[in-house]
Amino acid sequence: MHKIAIAALLTAFVAAPAAADTYLGLKAGLANTDFDNKTLTSENRTTFGMFGGYHINKILAAEAEFIGLGKVEFVGGGARSNALSLSVIGLVPVGGVFSLYGKLGVARASTEATSGVRVRRTSGTYGFGGQYDVNPSTALRLSFDHYNLGKPAAFPSGTANVLSLGGMLKF
Repeated sequence: MHKIAIAALLTAFVAAPAAADTYLGLKAGLANTDFDNKTLTSENRTTFGMFGGYHINKILAAEAEFIGLGKVEFVGGGARSNALSLSVIGLVPVGGVFSLYGKLGVARASTEATSGVRVRRTSGTYGFGGQYDVNPSTALRLSFDHYNLGKPAAFPSGTANVLSLGGMLKF
């Protein structure tokens, strides 16, 4: 899954026109993961991700992201999840250096149980946040993102809500 995520991000940048409109970023945060009918006994809520995109114009961007969603333990086992997503970002400038944004897209989440069972789920994803442009080539983001995990027929379904802080470089 990691190789696919890296390949998707690299492909997005090779295909992107006008270098001044592309960006790359890293983010870290905390996930609140919940699986149906499972009582969590412990969880590693730390998340790390990388993202990249292309600004179509000042208020619209396309973005690819790979994020590790942490690890949870529950009675009878545990699971580790990650997701690869493609989203459309809508930006609303507020003042000269600050923007609010919303994102809507599709994510392919992979959840692997400690038993070795791996379940993949493709579903919608959404998020919102704020972006502060430190200078013309650097920005900081605070974001909330939602992902769907598991499949009811094969593994408990669940969700991961992520609050993260990230930095990005614009090219």
